[in-house]
This record gives sequence, C-alpha cells and structure tokens, in this order.
Amino acid sequence: MIKKKLLMFAGVILLVGCGGGGGNVSEVPVEVPVIVATGGPTDMSRYETSLPLADNSSSSTYTVLLMGNSHASGLRLTLQRLLILGQPNKNVDVQVAPNFAFLAERVNDGVSEQKLESEQWTHVILQAQKYSSSGTNTYPTDAAEYWIRGSKQLGATPIMFPEHPRRGNSWEGQTLWDLHTGIAARENACVAPVGLVWDEVLFRDPGMPLHHSDGNHASETGVLLTALVFYQIITGQPVESLPELSDFNIDSATEQLMKESVSSLLFAYAPCAYED
Repeated sequence: MIKKKLLMFAGVILLVGCGGGGGNVSEVPVEVPVIVATGGPTDMSRYETSLPLADNSSSSTYTVLLMGNSHASGLRLTLQRLLILGQPNKNVDVQVAPNFAFLAERVNDGVSEQKLESEQWTHVILQAQKYSSSGTNTYPTDAAEYWIRGSKQLGATPIMFPEHPRRGNSWEGQTLWDLHTGIAARENACVAPVGLVWDEVLFRDPGMPLHHSDGNHASETGVLLTALVFYQIITGQPVESLPELSDFNIDSATEQLMKESVSSLLFAYAPCAYED
C-alpha cells in the first residue's frame, strides 16, 4: 500500500511539472521519495529490428500519426489544414494516438502499439520524451528508439518532435534539439527543429504571441508555426510554396517572418538523413 501511494504521488508531481501535459519533468523538492525510472520499459521485444529511414514525402497520400501528449494532439487540426491547403491533390489524414502520455509510458500500454499497427502511416510524429527541466537528471531514451524502430518497420517515416521552449526560456530549444538528435544518431529518424525555429522567430519579433497564457503550451499562432515546420518535413516542399495563410488569423508580415524562419532553420539544421 505504501508503494502504491508513493507511485500515485510521483504521478502528481510529474503532472504538475509538465504544465498539464508538457514533455518535461520538473524536479520538485518533496518529503517522500519520488520514483523515477532509470532503466526504461523492460519489454521492448516487439520492435527489435532497425531499418533504414524511408522518405515518404512523395507519397500519393499523407497519413500522419501524432503520438505524445497535449503538445502533439494540439497540432492535429492545424497540420491537417496545412497539408490539405498545400497538397490539394492528395488524400490527407492526421490522427492522434490514444491517451496523453510520455513515450516511455506508451510501451505495452495496450493501445499504442495497436494504433501504430492499425493503418499504413506515411509519417509518425513522436513527442514527449522525458527530459529534466533543471538539467540535473538524465532520462532513458530507449522508448523513443523503440517507437522509431516500430515506425520504420511498418514503412512510416518517424519524426521526433522536440517541444518548443517555455516562455522566457533561452536554453530549452537548443537543449531539446541536442537531446533528440542524440536519439536520432542511435536510431535514425527525422528531428524537427521546432524549438530552434521558435527561438529565431522570437529573436526577430520578441512580441510574437506564440505561447498560451500558461507559458508552456502554444497559442494558435504558435501551433501554426510548429505545423509549418512539420509541413515542410513531411512534404519535402518549402513552406514558401504554400498559398496565403490569411485564414489562420495572421497578417502578411507575420506569415513572411514565419515562413522565412522555418525555411532558413530547416536548411541550417537538416531534419532527416535519408540513406542512399
């Protein structure tokens, strides 16, 4: 019973630390020990084979699975709208995996593997790798690598989704990029430089309202900026080729700044290393 109570308390701490669904784990001083997994999930035999990274950008359809927590699910509608707008001759379907959870919590949860195997996805976006917001702890990445392997085994292009930085945070974007590119170095996957793009936009226009009022989640404008990053990675086409984005409640100057930032950062930080 004591162990059960400790686990429940740890869950509350993690939820508070992630701002109601973010991908980070904040360290909060507590009176009782908080159990943090250091070895990761124990059974990851389902997806053991590592395959080359497939380029599905020229597919006749785009079927995209978002797997993560509220940051991933909040992207669905905007990303789908962009793909339909920019690819009117292709069938587009963007779905969200059941539940909000860290990638490690999804392993053998009874629904995530089933969802991954339920359709022929062209792209799987993986978000919610645990990380230490204080920089004092290191969390396993084997679950992220497990989902990358599974996506590639099923013919999908896996894209890692490092979250945008929290409001006022000057180091989180680069730190999360480094963390996720480290994962991709071990198990080849695309990595979306979301945080670096946000840093660039906020450097050029510090008043851009990219954050929700909680300072953690993205506003409507922030979601659009993140979706533009994934649009170019999924389609392989520059965001400048998209029609006018006035239907997304932004003005022409904001649109130009966003597109320029996405294009330049994806050029400087190539998201995918496809094998010849």
